[in-house]
Amino acid sequence: MSLNKTLWVCENTTSFQPIPRGIFFNDNPLNYTLTLISLQASIACLSTLFLEFLLVPLGETTFIPHVLAGLLTGTSFLGKASHLKKLFSTRALYIVDAISGFGVMMFLFLMGVKVDPLLVFRTGKKTWAIGLCSSVFPLIFSIGAAYILRQYLSPDLKVYKSLYFIAAFSSTGSFQATASALQDFKLLNSEVGRLAISSSMINGGFSALWQGLFVSHRTKSMQKYTVKHLSFGGLSLIALVLVILCICRPIMLWMIRMTPKGKPVKESYIVSIYVMVLGCSFVGEVIGEHYIFGPLILGLAVPEGPPLGSALVERLDTLISGLLLPLFFLTSSNRFNLDLISFDDFIVVQLVALGNFFAKLAGVMLPSLYCKMPLTDALALALILCAQGFTQLMHCQSLQTFRLIDDRAYTQMVIALIWVTAASCPIVKFLYDPSKSYMSLTRWRTIEHSPPDIELPIIACIHCEENTTSMINFLEISNSRVDSPIYFHVLHLLQLKGRSTPLLIDHEPKRRSSSNLSRSNHSVNIINAFKSYEKYSRSVNVKVYTCISPYETMHDEICMQAAQKRACILIAPFHKQFRTNGVIELASSIRALNRHLLRTAPCSVGILVERGSFVSNNPLTTTSFYNVAVVFIEGPDDREALAYAMRIADHPNVSVTVIRITEPRKKSRTSIIRDPDAEIVHKFMINYLQMKRHDFKEQVVRDSLEMVGVIRTLKGCFDLILVGRRHESESSMFYGMNDWMEYPELGSVADMLVSSDSTFDGSVLVVQQQNKVGRMVGRQDYYNSANFFSRSELPTVLEVQPETTAWHVI
Repeated sequence: MSLNKTLWVCENTTSFQPIPRGIFFNDNPLNYTLTLISLQASIACLSTLFLEFLLVPLGETTFIPHVLAGLLTGTSFLGKASHLKKLFSTRALYIVDAISGFGVMMFLFLMGVKVDPLLVFRTGKKTWAIGLCSSVFPLIFSIGAAYILRQYLSPDLKVYKSLYFIAAFSSTGSFQATASALQDFKLLNSEVGRLAISSSMINGGFSALWQGLFVSHRTKSMQKYTVKHLSFGGLSLIALVLVILCICRPIMLWMIRMTPKGKPVKESYIVSIYVMVLGCSFVGEVIGEHYIFGPLILGLAVPEGPPLGSALVERLDTLISGLLLPLFFLTSSNRFNLDLISFDDFIVVQLVALGNFFAKLAGVMLPSLYCKMPLTDALALALILCAQGFTQLMHCQSLQTFRLIDDRAYTQMVIALIWVTAASCPIVKFLYDPSKSYMSLTRWRTIEHSPPDIELPIIACIHCEENTTSMINFLEISNSRVDSPIYFHVLHLLQLKGRSTPLLIDHEPKRRSSSNLSRSNHSVNIINAFKSYEKYSRSVNVKVYTCISPYETMHDEICMQAAQKRACILIAPFHKQFRTNGVIELASSIRALNRHLLRTAPCSVGILVERGSFVSNNPLTTTSFYNVAVVFIEGPDDREALAYAMRIADHPNVSVTVIRITEPRKKSRTSIIRDPDAEIVHKFMINYLQMKRHDFKEQVVRDSLEMVGVIRTLKGCFDLILVGRRHESESSMFYGMNDWMEYPELGSVADMLVSSDSTFDGSVLVVQQQNKVGRMVGRQDYYNSANFFSRSELPTVLEVQPETTAWHVI
């Protein structure tokens, strides 16, 4: 019953038995709270996964399946069924609401862990312009539109009094929503994604500031606090922040120092941080602040990245996103009531939301176009920043809790939130392709088409320290000369953990900065090894970078670096490491990364399978002689492999043997018809066979069985074999090979050398020549020019001194 606006719920005390006896004893499990909550959680999670399966491939962000699943499985729709009333009893909903509140607290704490608050101060002027315009312009427009609407609306309209709040809070931005949308779109490493991340931090920070001040002032003025109460509340808030920064953060830094390199963080440390989260939430409630304020500030104080930040994310992310957030959206449906909607109110709120949407578009696109950003990129950036998410839903609930809006306005704001996000996000998927920014090349970047007397830029990817020796050996035999030096750009690839923004670290700063960031350097040994080789070989120029990014989008960052460095070839390690004590298989995501690179790289790609002397020999301590072979059949990939072998052949400690495999009918025509394959083979024979250490062999095969026999004869003869990846599959030499390939990304020939039943024990370099044609006029030039932003304004690029591991911001 209702008494003095207080809801009283009468429950049978026998229904609070802790454990049901079972349906075989005529005991209904839905009479027990724990069973009821388990069923509600299962329904919420399963419905969320099902809607994600349907909607995410269409370009929707994960927020839309979450909120729709909560509405459909909650009291708003499913709970209206008469035979399901017991499933949504008030007793269970109160407990689920408490659990979801705990989930919200941990989610915001985790969001704070992933965010680097100092990123705001390292952005460029143009990023600040876009961030502020995307926040201030919609806010001014929304308040002005609300003022004009109130002049024409009747004061009897239900949304008349709350129209200012609806308009202002519908215009806000959120870093969390933008980062989540970019992760769903796999655009974190794109140029637009980097700009959206930094702009959303400014936008979201400004929005959170004025919202917090406004709501706090409004609620306290409604409750008629005295000046004394407000003074004590403000001092307590400052004291809480100081305790977090001056006590909790130093404790966490001590935990990091006490954790040995490469070792996991102790469980006692993790539990201690959980206690800090609960304590900050409790203290925040005691001093009159929202219970999520303390955990959010504590999360911002946690040192991001490994080892502590990544450990917290690994332990909490799945639990929160997979279980607690679906429960939050389920309980959010209790506030949602379609029966309260009236046509006039609904039209007004949706018009305000539509106007705010176009105001956000204008607030982002105008400064972007002023900076001469391409129109499609400016529109994609605007749509990404318009994406709504969890934070906006929390804002709506806060307005309802503080009685700034009623239940009717809340329902209509949630509907606007859903359709604006659902309508705008799929456009981004079809509008923006990140590969266009690095595929817009004026000419092919290949070894075959590069002049022999110019510098040779090479990109080398490294996943772990074990890849270092083989890459240095590869660099050694690549024969860097004074007249044709090699610019070797090493990318140490690390998975993004414990942070929300990708990072590219340059370990050779051009200028020093006084800003030092206390992060652990994972690339010290790799840097020292390559710098030692650079001193050993004076004609080689080595630059080492650390790329921290999600594996799903890491290929975009690698390809962007290859385009900017104008690399001719990109070398990536195979996803398996062959050692004397067995085969070590790296994460499956590395294999997927190699496939993405083969598909999208703007230059030639080489997949290096590391075995034998390439792994054991150290060119800094021993001088080794390498036997290198090229299996040449036909096609651009084989020509690229032979072109690289011809450069290798100039090295005095390398012997190159070209093994040309042909069919009988093609052998008879090669002396009559000139083709690119015959020309490059003839060039090798003329220029290098006069050196006794090089050799040329020709094998004629009639079918795939003879082809396999020729490949098997290479066992024990060579330290490295270069092969092309793609060949004419209709040829009789490859008949049936594609049906039993173990590693399709390597091609037929390399698969025979690397597969588990192969006895070949040397290294293999699988080469694919880049043969994509086309140019997006102005796009890459724009991003590399000062018209947009220079590398010094990119907030995700840092520079590190390898000797001191001190981090300097560009």
